[in-house]
Amino acid sequence: MKVLTIIVFVVLLLVNLLAGVIIKEYLTENIIMSSCILLLNAILLWLVANSKMRDAFKVSYHILFPFICITEIILAIIAPNKWEDNFFVIGIVCCVAFQFILLFAAIKTTQHNTQYD
Repeated sequence: MKVLTIIVFVVLLLVNLLAGVIIKEYLTENIIMSSCILLLNAILLWLVANSKMRDAFKVSYHILFPFICITEIILAIIAPNKWEDNFFVIGIVCCVAFQFILLFAAIKTTQHNTQYD
């Protein structure tokens, strides 16, 4: 599962970069944002797979995080190419923060539960 996740994200990253080369309206800022989102989500799913959290969290996050990643990529693709007053970037940052909070909460919950088992 770990290797499959990495392979899927590498393929998606290559498709994203190829789309950036082919599509004229796909701006450089959008390519960079969506590529960073793909890399960050690959790292997050790798951390989920390699962490010592309960299997229920791992399965749930392997289902939930790709949906959040799709949302982030859609926001990155349609975002305007300015950084100030850009609510799409704020939405992406909120989604990433939500993912980190979920990951941290699952790790802490598992540590707490294994301490009392």
